[in-house]
Amino acid sequence: MTDSYPIAVWGVGPAGFNYLKALCAEWRLDVVGLINRNPERRRAASEKTGVPGFADLDELLAQAKRRPQLIVIATANPTHKDFTIQALQAGCHVFLDKPMGQDLDEARSILAAAEASDRYLQVGFEYRYGSMTGRLKELQQDDAFGELTCIDILDSRGHWWPDAPNTPVKDVWRLNPAIGGGPLLHCGIHELDLMRYYAGEVERVQAFVPPTSLNFYPQGIPDHLTLELRFASGASGSFRLYHNIAATWYRPIPPHTPVYHRVPGHSLDITITGTKGSAIAEIYAEAIHLNRFDHDNRETVYLRSESFCHHSHNSTHHNTPGMIIEFALRCRDGLGPIDHARDAYRTTVLGHVCEQAVQAAIADGWTSGPLKVTSGV
Repeated sequence: MTDSYPIAVWGVGPAGFNYLKALCAEWRLDVVGLINRNPERRRAASEKTGVPGFADLDELLAQAKRRPQLIVIATANPTHKDFTIQALQAGCHVFLDKPMGQDLDEARSILAAAEASDRYLQVGFEYRYGSMTGRLKELQQDDAFGELTCIDILDSRGHWWPDAPNTPVKDVWRLNPAIGGGPLLHCGIHELDLMRYYAGEVERVQAFVPPTSLNFYPQGIPDHLTLELRFASGASGSFRLYHNIAATWYRPIPPHTPVYHRVPGHSLDITITGTKGSAIAEIYAEAIHLNRFDHDNRETVYLRSESFCHHSHNSTHHNTPGMIIEFALRCRDGLGPIDHARDAYRTTVLGHVCEQAVQAAIADGWTSGPLKVTSGV
């Protein structure tokens, strides 16, 4: 398929392997190689997909049947900075699965490397481009809400200890901030990115953290938090994150793998309110409900509900392969990234300021007080 666009996937853990399978099925792309340092995992992924496996980027560039124009990086979080810079300096465009580095210094290094190159960098904040989250943006652009006044997001899921109960806490990576875990910077940053996407830049944030319910969570990792945000536009926002009111859904030991969006207590709800109307997006219920404000008659009028049940439930908000494919085709056509890396950096800054607020609230036993958000770019 020499007329297809050559790409490679770096990292074939659970997420990377899922991307690999989806990208292999896209006829406009040619997956010329996969990279993984673990020989057993590399061999297994290659056997299952037919994609040649390589130990590192240098080996792939030297031996692949075609030189990849784009590298998809889906490796462990602590490797993101070095691997991204290496791929950019090798002359490849890069799709980087979030996070954009382990800290802001790493994020700035990645941003500087991208801007010093003539290559494109796309960071994977894919929640913006789901069928439902994208529909909310369309409605906003069509002035369905008027001037946005408030945005609220509720994210409720089961706990994040999917490993065996006797696993050392440091090895439960989802709860270990040193290797990219933590409820806010691992997944909650997607919701913070959505809030910026709809409401613009955040000026101040305040965190509220109650006592922990799950005593097996390590110190400094909350199982429930609330963030109150003030946007530069004057709008307000609220983000509530729960790990302590629903059963977990991806625990292999003991086995427990129901369809997560059908588990009671699992919710991802986005409510947008403006001067003309409101939207309630129940992501896991796969429906958006729309209302209009009739100010003259002192009435809120229900308009309609839009169903997304005909879509894959992941495509409603979490379609990373689809975002990679779109980015790859934009690279092929010289159109640049979907979002500039500076935009991803601003979300990264917001995430770290929010994490500072959460830690201050934990230390206080209740709240952080308001913290100022400055992007620095």
